[in-house]
Amino acid sequence: ILLYYNNEQEFIIMQVLKEEVKEKIKKAAIHEFEKNGYQKTSMRSIASSAKLTVGNLYRYFQNKDDLFSVIIQPAFQQIYQFIDEFARFKEGTLFEEGQRDSFIKTFEESLIRIYIQHRAELVILLNGSKGSQMENAREQIIYLIAERIKKEALPKMKKKIIPADDFLAEVLAISFIEGISLVLNKYKDKEKTRELFTQFTHIYFKNLLGELI
Repeated sequence: ILLYYNNEQEFIIMQVLKEEVKEKIKKAAIHEFEKNGYQKTSMRSIASSAKLTVGNLYRYFQNKDDLFSVIIQPAFQQIYQFIDEFARFKEGTLFEEGQRDSFIKTFEESLIRIYIQHRAELVILLNGSKGSQMENAREQIIYLIAERIKKEALPKMKKKIIPADDFLAEVLAISFIEGISLVLNKYKDKEKTRELFTQFTHIYFKNLLGELI
């Protein structure tokens, strides 16, 4: 289909309208995926929520998995970057109390920023992605965190705490993700969640870093 525009301004207006429709679809999809999960959500239900025809949805997204990926990938990338902050375990300055506090504060601020930007997407990613191409995202995140802990934290533990094996790293990683998931599912109020995230992160890393040599 060839579309002809009288002038550049009309073309720009059409592009803006297309972006508005696309954002409307994404917003409706987030609502449906958060409420029902990936498996129980259909393109028809998303279209209904967006007050559009199903055919119109397919003009913007190839299929449900394509739409799901567009919505979830930005949140997943933010989490990946968040986990990458574990690399700071390598820095010798982390053994100083002041530097540990700075490290914890950085984590708290990063976590809050991700929450503010992607609360619904995080809920979907951690609890509603079964059946999608990202259904193993939760396990991937746990694995990444566990690997960081195993390689950069456990070897530096005080002698009084000698891990039985590397499974301790997985347990610690699971507990962190489960804690985040529980807070996300329990509260939607931003201030309440911000407070809980701050407290949880502070306690988690304060204890973990406190056990380093």
